Amino acid sequence: MGFSLKLPVGELPAFAWVLPGPHTLTGEDVIELRVPGNPTIIRQLEERLRELGCRDAEPGEFTRRALECGKLDLHKAEGVLQLINATTDTARRQALSDLSGETATVLAALTERLRTLSARFEMSFDFSEEEHALADEAALKNDLKTFVHDLETVVGTHDAAPRRDRAQIALFGPPNAGKSTLFNALLGKARALVSDLPGTTRDPVEADLQVGDHSARLIDLSGVGASDSDRGRYTEHARERALQADVLLLLDAPGQSELSPEFDVLQRRDGSVRSRALWVFAKSDLGPADPMNPAGLESLSVSGLSGGGLDDLRTRLAQRLDQSATGGATSLLRIRSREACKLLSQALADTPPPEVVASDVRRALKLMDEALLVNAPGEVLDLIFSRFCIGK
Repeated sequence: MGFSLKLPVGELPAFAWVLPGPHTLTGEDVIELRVPGNPTIIRQLEERLRELGCRDAEPGEFTRRALECGKLDLHKAEGVLQLINATTDTARRQALSDLSGETATVLAALTERLRTLSARFEMSFDFSEEEHALADEAALKNDLKTFVHDLETVVGTHDAAPRRDRAQIALFGPPNAGKSTLFNALLGKARALVSDLPGTTRDPVEADLQVGDHSARLIDLSGVGASDSDRGRYTEHARERALQADVLLLLDAPGQSELSPEFDVLQRRDGSVRSRALWVFAKSDLGPADPMNPAGLESLSVSGLSGGGLDDLRTRLAQRLDQSATGGATSLLRIRSREACKLLSQALADTPPPEVVASDVRRALKLMDEALLVNAPGEVLDLIFSRFCIGK
């Protein structure tokens, strides 16, 4: 339907499409507006819609609504996220496979095979004194080897190489956000210069950091934003290094408001940065943090001075680096399946007694069931959708 749209810039032609539910992505009634693609027109239209009571979509809101109304399952929703963030042909093919439901269907069939294997292991103990027990044990292990091979074919090997020899963790934010203090606290020693004067850190300060099983490179970047005393001289380099990081810590201190627009700049350059970012409310010793962050990312509070929240931060860093080291497996479906594959491969390599193998098979089956869980807890959904782009 064509109509005239009145905005401050003038009267313009526009079109509206009314898409009735339930035959839409979210299952709801949808109105789609099309106007000339001028940034000023778009901005004025958005402002007018907000005046009429509309609001901006949250990260991943349309995909989450599709999930809640049964148009997508969790695995397909994660496939959307993977496709948004895919930077290689391999990653895109993997995401499209997950989005189509093909991966979940194949893994569901494999899970039932493993369930049968687990039952066979348990039954073998009841006949362990029989003459044919050794033959049955050999057949079970052979079938388990075949299963592991078939599972690896779907989710890849568990020892895929990370993107670089050493993962990078970057601290990004405005001057005096507590980056250098947190840098030193994570290292457990004074390495970066700490000062109340904005702009003390100019060139990046780097040091090796052990996080769980990972050896990482921790990078303290120059402050960015309007309060930078160097007037942005080092800002561009800080942004470039931030986009290269495997894990990006966005530091936001009480009373500051410069981080959100700076993160918007990063997102415009690389939308996949959301999947690697963690919003950190620094200087928590100065007061409670705002429970929400403007970017809608996974967040936590820390204090480099008191040490509050540091253990939680280290745990989350280890989790992020675990994901980074899986060779691109970023969905719960693939991560849990690879953990099961790794567990069973190790059990076969170590040749433990049948009782131990049976226990490992039970544990792997639990991981596979978790991988296929559709009714995920709310906190799991919050984490997944916090990494989506706005409006997806």
